[in-house]
Order: sequence, then C-alpha cells, then structure tokens
Amino acid sequence: MESNRSKLMVKFIVPSVIGILLFMIPVKYNGDWTICVKILADFIGGAIGGVLPILCVIIVTISAVLSTIALAKPKFITEHPILNDTFSTSIVWVVVRDLGAIFIWLTYLGVDAGDDKTGFIHMITEGGAGGFVLGDLLKVLVIIFAIAGLLLPLLLDFGLLEFVGALLTKVMRPLFKIPGRAAVDCFTSWIGDGTLGVMLTCNQYEGGYYSAREASVIATTFSAVSITFSIVVLAQVDLMEYFGLYYLMICLIGVACAIICPRIPPLSLKKDTYLVEGKAMPENIPSHRQSLPQKELPAL
Repeated sequence: MESNRSKLMVKFIVPSVIGILLFMIPVKYNGDWTICVKILADFIGGAIGGVLPILCVIIVTISAVLSTIALAKPKFITEHPILNDTFSTSIVWVVVRDLGAIFIWLTYLGVDAGDDKTGFIHMITEGGAGGFVLGDLLKVLVIIFAIAGLLLPLLLDFGLLEFVGALLTKVMRPLFKIPGRAAVDCFTSWIGDGTLGVMLTCNQYEGGYYSAREASVIATTFSAVSITFSIVVLAQVDLMEYFGLYYLMICLIGVACAIICPRIPPLSLKKDTYLVEGKAMPENIPSHRQSLPQKELPAL
C-alpha cells in the first residue's frame, strides 16, 4: 500500500515540477528574463530559421484548402476525427482562413502595389504588417505551439490542475468566478507566457473542464500580459529600469480587471455551457481529508 502511494506521489510530483519549471518559472538567459520553453523555441528557431517562413505558408495554405474542401463534407475528412475537428468549421472561419492564405502568399512573394505606398496590398505586405507577422511572429508561434503540444501534458495530465483546484477553489470562485484549477492558467499567463496560457485554457475548454463563460473570463482577463511581453515592451521604449514598478502596476490592474470584468457584460452574459458535458470536475476537498482526526493531532 505504501509502495503504491509512493509511486503515485512520484508520478504526480516529478512531471508537475518539470512542467512548472518549463512553463511558469522565469529564468535569466543571455541577460534577458524568459522561460525555458521560450529558450528551447529560440534554439530550434535558430537551427531551422531559414525554412520557417515557407513552413508557415504551407501550414496556412493547407488549412485554407482543406477547410474549403470540408464544406462539401467528403468522407476522408468527416470520417477521420482529427481532420474533422481541425478543418470542419463555419463558413465565416473558412473565409477567414482563405483570406489568410491569400495574404500570406502575397507577403511571402513580396507582392506590392507598384510605387503606391498607400495601397491596400502594400498595407498587407509591408514590413510592419504582413512582413512582421510572417518574418517574426509566426515563426516563434509555430515553434512554441509545437513544443507546447508535446510538453503541456506535464501540467495537464498528472494531477497538478486537480491539486491546485482543490486548494484554491475557495479563492478563485468568489473573486474571479472561475474554477480553482484555473490558477495554473493564470500563473502560466502572467509569470510564463500569455500564448501558452491561452493554449492551456483552450485545451481545458475543448476537453469539457471549463464552461464557455469560464474559458472566456480566463482568456480575456489573465492572458493579456506576461513577464516576457512586459520585458519586450519596456526594452522597445528603453525603460527597463522601471520594470519592477511597471509589472507591479500590471498585476494590480490585472487583478482588479479580473474581479470586475466577469461581473459586467459581455462576460457576465456568457452561458455556463460545456463543449463536452459531464467532464467538469468537483474541486472540493473530501471532508475526511480537510482536517486530521483528533487522535492524530500532535500534543502541545
């Protein structure tokens, strides 16, 4: 019995600690504060950076083409769960994906509207718009999403969310109207990276653990600003000496908004409906575990 309990504790503690170190703990690397996953993403990006732009173009193009084909509901998509979940969507999102594919090809090929620097195509493809998205932003996001897809189970699948949920539900529910397990999302977003926080929230919503309202609250109030994002902003305006005060104000304003926004429209109007019914987990601590029996209390 004790052996099984020890194995379960090791199975819970080791992956959870590794996940926390990778996603939630800021580290100083090459003079800048970041997280371990971002360091790994930068290393991979440096190794394959030359092929990343065309890889992003291929991914967006495949998404647009297969989403358009999925409107006809062919069997090779509808009968394959992964393809069906990925490409079967509403006509609005198909149009968005098709436009994205057109815009990314215009940017990749460097198409411009001649000498007219105010034209519509130029506004899409110029360096501060499409050029920045394809050349800088998408390259980082593709790598981070790929790494997070492999490593996020360290946070999700070994009991950390359930453990934190039981501990913090009496704080998170009254203050922010979200489950206690969402505390992991919040810490990941604020201390680690907001993009990863959104991925974690999306994963939990699609798994049926968050309702539509809870996922909306978490994504809009806790995933807006992270330490790494704050550092990038301050470095751009040459105000790094004010980082401590700046991030303190960010946290105070963020907490205030997270308390107020779920209580006012539009977030207060969202329904507590689940994408997958019956998966939301109880977060209360069993009564026989809430306190030690009297005979087990240490003598004073």
